[in-house]
Amino acid sequence: MRKTTSSSNTEHEFTDTNRHLVEVPDTFAIARWRRDADVVTIARCILGTLKYEPHASDTTALRDALEDLIEHEITREIEKHRAR
Repeated sequence: MRKTTSSSNTEHEFTDTNRHLVEVPDTFAIARWRRDADVVTIARCILGTLKYEPHASDTTALRDALEDLIEHEITREIEKHRAR
């Protein structure tokens, strides 16, 4: 006789729950970045997802805002280094 447990067949316990992702490509766009990433890196990851994954709505305004943010942060970093 087979021993039963309280969990169902669809449940699985992961040793490291921070490293698993269930992807539903038709419903969600996924952008990933390192936990220690800076603002520019995060913005670039999101921007890449917006540019290369189909979206149901017009994302032009969000893409423009992310591009402006990236440009602003890079300019700020350059000016900060020049001031040293």
